[in-house]
Amino acid sequence: MKLETVKEWFASRQHHWKRAFISLGIIISFIQLLRIFRSTPGDFPLHWKSGEMLATGEFLYTANHNYPYPPFWGFVHSVLADIPMQTAYLLIYPLFFIALGLLIWCLDRLCEKHFPLKRNLFFWTTVIAIMLSSRYLVRDMLECGVNLALVALSWLSVYLWREKREILGSLFLGFAMALKCTPSLFWVYFILKREWKMAAFTFGAAVFFTLSPMFKLGYSEYKVTLLHWSHNVLTGLQETDPSRGIAGEVPLSNMSLKPTLARYVMRLSPEHNARIDSPLYIDFLDFSPQTAGRIVKFTMLFCLALVAWNFRKRVQDREDERVLWECGAISALILLYSPVTWGQHCVGIFPGIYLLTRSSVSHHQISKQLKIGIGLYVFIVLVLNRSFIGKHFTELIDTYHLPTLAFTGIVVFLMNRHRQVNQSHQHMIPFTEPEPHPDSDNLSKEQRAA
Repeated sequence: MKLETVKEWFASRQHHWKRAFISLGIIISFIQLLRIFRSTPGDFPLHWKSGEMLATGEFLYTANHNYPYPPFWGFVHSVLADIPMQTAYLLIYPLFFIALGLLIWCLDRLCEKHFPLKRNLFFWTTVIAIMLSSRYLVRDMLECGVNLALVALSWLSVYLWREKREILGSLFLGFAMALKCTPSLFWVYFILKREWKMAAFTFGAAVFFTLSPMFKLGYSEYKVTLLHWSHNVLTGLQETDPSRGIAGEVPLSNMSLKPTLARYVMRLSPEHNARIDSPLYIDFLDFSPQTAGRIVKFTMLFCLALVAWNFRKRVQDREDERVLWECGAISALILLYSPVTWGQHCVGIFPGIYLLTRSSVSHHQISKQLKIGIGLYVFIVLVLNRSFIGKHFTELIDTYHLPTLAFTGIVVFLMNRHRQVNQSHQHMIPFTEPEPHPDSDNLSKEQRAA
């Protein structure tokens, strides 16, 4: 069957396909809701407990409960303390769909100038981006979309900044930064671009939200709580062994860049959480933990410095296409540079995938390299999962951190698009009006006299 025939057949049945995809989304959402109704499959019970502990005056990090999260996280969840946990879980579930809708709306508004799409193509572009990110979106449903909400708030702040509404945008980004430290990379981005107004207001908002639990705890109790949390986080960050993090040995499910690099430059001990007993588990380099730690830190700092160097230019036009590619890369880099990156956190890859998909559809052009990249991404992320290959082989693949390498590839594509736009701007010849001919009637009397 020819490609054109397939396109015509698909186009003639678009309404049926739309109903099918929408129905599939509703079914998946309902299944996840039933899982929440029957049990507590996500981390929400931990977060609800943090809120209850803070509301009742119990020390927030008793027995290191939920300690990677700052005090403001517990303070926000304390509003649910009077609601039974299971009921609160069900009430917060719609947050996922609100966050997804907000993120898609922000991305659409930011892209409409450079990558215009008709309504029909917009629907299918969004569907493709959702399908490519579905493994992580479905997982975050069980978290009620809190991670997707952080991504949406970050992009909402970028959109409001573009609209020159820095004060409102800084409130959303500062709120996200106080909930988790990872959105702070967007704040660093604004500093790098010398957007001092946005950076200053965001810092002020983040400080205010971070200090707000003091109104509930009081100064003395809040100081103890904040110092305890800071000590735990800083101790983990100062670990010289890259196979260990803020919670001790880095588990297999951690998808950040640090343990990924450590896997290839050092040999994990036989009893390490991230090692499995299989003849298909292959060791690579065998540096000592201290040497491996230096190699990993240097590599991560070098890559971050390289990105910063490419993004160093000030923004002359807030609607510049390069801002989209830069922010898409920032969203993905948050996953790579966060000390802890679980599957539900990986919804941060959605903006980058959406940008690559939308630009290709809008321009009716997709490079061979991107086709290969998307094919590898689909195989690694969507095909090689537990539903198709079973638990053992999924864990074996996870020891090689292939999804993390796929995220790195997404960043490379985003950086490449940024480079292409940069080169096109450098080769643009500025428009200048031609000098009028001496015999022209448009010359002024002074010009004629001269």
